[in-house]
Amino acid sequence: MKQRYNLKALLMMTGICAGVLITSCTENFEYYNTHATNPSPNDMTVAEKVGTLFPGILYLMHNSQENDNQMIEQMVGNQYGGYMSTTNNWQGTNFGTFNPPADWIKYPFNKLFAGFYANYLKIREITGGKGYIYAWANIIRVAVMLRVTDTYGPIPYSKTGEGKLMVEYDDVQTIYHNMIDDLNNSILALSAFVAESQGKANPMAEYDLVYNGDFGKWVKFANSLKLRMAVRIAVVDEDYAKTIMAEAIAGGPVESNADNAFLPTTDNPYHKAAFDWGDLAVNATLSAYMNGWNDPRKNVYMTKTVDDNYRGVRMGINKIDKNIYGSNLYSKPNFAVNSPLLVYCAAETYFLKAEAALRGWIAGGEDQAKTFYEQGILISMEQHGVSAGNYTTVTSNPQAYSDPTSNMGFNLTFNTNGGAVTVSWSSGTSTANRLEKIITQKWLANYPLGFEAWNDFRRTNYPRIIPAVHNLSSASTGGAVNNPSSINPNSTKSSTAIRMVRRLPYPVSEYDGNTANVEAAVSTLLGGPDLLSTNLWWAKKP
Repeated sequence: MKQRYNLKALLMMTGICAGVLITSCTENFEYYNTHATNPSPNDMTVAEKVGTLFPGILYLMHNSQENDNQMIEQMVGNQYGGYMSTTNNWQGTNFGTFNPPADWIKYPFNKLFAGFYANYLKIREITGGKGYIYAWANIIRVAVMLRVTDTYGPIPYSKTGEGKLMVEYDDVQTIYHNMIDDLNNSILALSAFVAESQGKANPMAEYDLVYNGDFGKWVKFANSLKLRMAVRIAVVDEDYAKTIMAEAIAGGPVESNADNAFLPTTDNPYHKAAFDWGDLAVNATLSAYMNGWNDPRKNVYMTKTVDDNYRGVRMGINKIDKNIYGSNLYSKPNFAVNSPLLVYCAAETYFLKAEAALRGWIAGGEDQAKTFYEQGILISMEQHGVSAGNYTTVTSNPQAYSDPTSNMGFNLTFNTNGGAVTVSWSSGTSTANRLEKIITQKWLANYPLGFEAWNDFRRTNYPRIIPAVHNLSSASTGGAVNNPSSINPNSTKSSTAIRMVRRLPYPVSEYDGNTANVEAAVSTLLGGPDLLSTNLWWAKKP
């Protein structure tokens, strides 16, 4: 956790031995680094030369290494996305109280960049930037770098890997367009490979930890990324986004649980943080929704408390006592040691299409939106092996949260917080109300993809996330953060429309090693100061 990277150092690392680069990310796959006959490089196939590079970059789509997962997925995505709350005091600093130290702010940027490009550039060198293996690597590149740009804003993308020691940044719109171009090229290449290799073994299968060499499923995953990205930017880039949505849907995204993308684990980091360290609990927001609606998935998502309840912890408790909030008086994320890590699920596709239909970005209108919405719910229940029962007709509200050890209650459905919110489509009274249903059910289905949850919250104000208890933001920790006591998501003209953290500032390592380019990005591309409170391009409502 003490390593420090910048892009200058990253580009100098590309000649390092591949085995050294990926060891920390593939501790469970040591055998990938040893060939049975120990051949020289000249004796190895391209697949053998690049194969051991893939596990390391695959795990950057959902970090499995315990420290990386805690610093990136748990502290940032899953707190700001309303899924989890950290329960360790960490000397009074926390993303949840909006006062993370500089060493924490840099973590997602540096880990994802260094961890990915050191391997990716070696893959490009070996493949000559051509062929199905390189096409596969580019799908993974988009999946990983999308996480970076959605966290920070403008980043280096189009010019990364050109041999420059200091790399220029691209604005977010350009990054999205370039990423979609890269996905299109990869879809063409992999589709051709799949058509030509029918009945033949895929030499990359043993290195593909997600789909075991079924590149037809990677094509579906790529189309799913296109759909996810197009919906994300459609409010600010509508004509382009509608074209991409149509392409993605026609191309065939993930629509069956058999095609869901997971990464295997034998030492699940959520389990370790929650049960071994006592550092992680379910977020109070998640327990409030699932209790109020008697969600059939709640015993899959969270553990029962010692008093036979499902109860989360509010984010952002200053000087939190781990002995209390890390105890079994509060629910923990219910992951086993070998629970796989979600990357993409079919339910998300249906909710993306539901939003697109509701907003008129694809054909069908509200009737089709309802169909997609209910399909998304049902396929999520199927994924988790539970019966939906009458869940799609539920008209009750989320439960008012109550903390048994302190006065930290919060009711998501008070009028000041937006009023009633239910599951049943027919109980919706407006487009905004039905959009909230779609995003909230998508949020529940996507658990524990915290970054996707945070992305939706920033662009739509949904789901309603219980605010942090304490706001310790300051100029020295990324600037002031607005953390109102009421959260009406429809008050678009009030300060509540831009609440909570909107992005992470760029790491000090970029200011030290890529000075002119990061400063140019802030002054001309970001659209605001380099602070926690600055909206990203796609989160700015016109």
